[in-house]
Amino acid sequence: MRILISLFFISSIIFSQESNTKKNDILFISVNHSLQIPEGDLKKRFGINSDIGLTASYKTHNDFIFEINGSVLFGPTVKENNLFDAINGNNGTLISQNGEIPTIRLFQRGGHIDISSGKYFSLNFEKSESGIVLSIGTGYIYHKIFIETLTTALPQLNEELIKGYDRLSGGLLTKQFIGYLHFSNKTNIRYLIGLEFIQAFTKDLRGYNYTTQTSVTEKRRDYLLGLKCGFIVPIKQRQQERYYYY
Repeated sequence: MRILISLFFISSIIFSQESNTKKNDILFISVNHSLQIPEGDLKKRFGINSDIGLTASYKTHNDFIFEINGSVLFGPTVKENNLFDAINGNNGTLISQNGEIPTIRLFQRGGHIDISSGKYFSLNFEKSESGIVLSIGTGYIYHKIFIETLTTALPQLNEELIKGYDRLSGGLLTKQFIGYLHFSNKTNIRYLIGLEFIQAFTKDLRGYNYTTQTSVTEKRRDYLLGLKCGFIVPIKQRQQERYYYY
């Protein structure tokens, strides 16, 4: 966090030059993808995940940026393999009321909504209108273990009881982003790439853990480090350029 703030002020000094070109306000509607590495308490529960989000951004003529974002989280790796220890019987497997052994798959699911603000610093290249973006934000995040039962239904994991095993957690987040936006003046090559850092201060929202049969009151520290990228498509309307990137 301190490093990003320092970069923000250093960039302000380096890139704060007056431009003779008149700039317009620009609206960005974007679909973004991030590949994220979990850290903190989140690393103990999940592996690497993807983050896909829809962002509405507004860049003013003096290069300030304001954004609202909504994203979904999903991943294939769940590290907690003892979810059903309390109900898996003597042979270590769950059995349906018909004596069948179902296939159970576990995934990461979640999402977050947040707002942020920042600054765009033009690099004044001849062949492109490109620059560095720095922003900080805050919002709300949640995540859980998605439990999928195949082949047959299990009364032990009905719609109500399954909530005791999904580890649903949520809380406030802070986020920082530093990235590069490239807008070519001669070709259709336009893209966004950068690093996004998320710090979440969450807690168990179920309040009771069916695996250990105990109440859960501990606070969590969930962190995500993501590589964010996308392609940008410019759309001109009423002599003003609007950019939609994904």
